[in-house]
Amino acid sequence: MRHHHIMVFLLLVLACAMFTSCASVSTMQTAGTVPEGEIRWAIASTGTGGSGETKASADPNFEAAVRYGAAENLDIGLKVNFLGAQAGVKYQFLRGDFDLSLGFEAGYQWVRTNGTEKPSTHVIELHLPLLMEYHFNPYVGLMFGPKLLGLVMFDQDAREDIWQKDNSGLYVGLALGLPLRLTDGIWFQPEFNIYGNAYDKAGNTFNNCIWQAGVSVFFGGL
Repeated sequence: MRHHHIMVFLLLVLACAMFTSCASVSTMQTAGTVPEGEIRWAIASTGTGGSGETKASADPNFEAAVRYGAAENLDIGLKVNFLGAQAGVKYQFLRGDFDLSLGFEAGYQWVRTNGTEKPSTHVIELHLPLLMEYHFNPYVGLMFGPKLLGLVMFDQDAREDIWQKDNSGLYVGLALGLPLRLTDGIWFQPEFNIYGNAYDKAGNTFNNCIWQAGVSVFFGGL
């Protein structure tokens, strides 16, 4: 059974490697943790964009993820695409008609940029999502919650913003999703994530914006 899980994940990774072209700031999960001892697989297609000095590409992005229920109300996960990967953990505080959880993720991305002297950069990402979900019924829910996104960008000209690099710094964001269950083991979730920079000291503005929209399909681990 474990070999089957590994083969499924490798096939998802291969698909992402073939079609990915931009970085990820997606959520690609719900507030509910994976039941202890179970595995949840996911694949997503997303588009990313930005305004202000961020100017992110809005090319198609394909991602694969796996989450494992490490303990009651605790799961761990890995999300990959061709340009990077993120690993994280999530703990669920409330479970029922209303779910509440807090997660932490860290990862690396290679990002193509527009309007800068260098066409690409290496990025360390730190995500802190507070996820909530209200279940209207067993088949439809509403996922939402605030997120903190920390970006550390390299290979760009230094300047005096928060973390001393162009577009590096702290972003505050919001995640919105609509989990829709198709069967006992398969459901999908359209989602939208948007982030604004907490403060840009050099420009004395808050006008950098990053967004990502897409659809995730989940398998198992309900």
